[in-house]
Amino acid sequence: MFTAQQLQAAPYSQDIQKWFLMWSASFLFLRNVLFRSKTADFSNRFVSIVHALIAIYLSYESFESIDSSMFDKVGTKNTPAQTYCMAVSLSYFIYDCLYCIVTFEFDAVVHHIFTIGGLTSGVVNQKSGVELVGCLFLMEVSNPSLHLRSLLREMRMKDSMFSTLNDLLFAGLFLVCRLVLGPPLVYKTLTCKNSDLLVKIGAFGILAVSVLWGWKIIKMFISKAKKLLGIETRKRKRA
Repeated sequence: MFTAQQLQAAPYSQDIQKWFLMWSASFLFLRNVLFRSKTADFSNRFVSIVHALIAIYLSYESFESIDSSMFDKVGTKNTPAQTYCMAVSLSYFIYDCLYCIVTFEFDAVVHHIFTIGGLTSGVVNQKSGVELVGCLFLMEVSNPSLHLRSLLREMRMKDSMFSTLNDLLFAGLFLVCRLVLGPPLVYKTLTCKNSDLLVKIGAFGILAVSVLWGWKIIKMFISKAKKLLGIETRKRKRA
């Protein structure tokens, strides 16, 4: 665990506070001004999409700052770009965890605790940036489509062609990133002597959650693909 003094002395601690306030203020603005006619979930997911896009960009920038792939140099010292990327996302996950507690979304709270623990370890201890940022990138790539699914549902566009294509995009990205590219990165993290226990627990926890959701998403992908190809419609006509 980390003390308040360690967190306060951590690199980019002020940025964490500023970004936390920015996420919170953005939600309040969207909820009370821009999307007053929508639910609180609608505004929160809009914030989540913005974070996902920023995290993807910062992750990519941090990959560009090293001369190796996300699978190399696991457990090594962070680059400044990696630490900043983790700090920004840490602020978001703290905000969203509090939101989920208030709205009783405890399944998401468990997922966020794993993520917050890993990112906090990376920021405070200044190492494991490669695996943490790599994991963050693999998690966030599919999240814009995930949250857009809920926005489209509330906008009554669930049955539109755009929604079907978005569902296929989400499922494809989730399955490839979480269940194909993710396990090798988690394995390297778990077997790395330099990675902290908190980082290993977080990596394993996120993989476990991904596996639990994987089968449901595979079934959803098959169902949406059949709908797009018109297979279900042809079967009904024959019946």
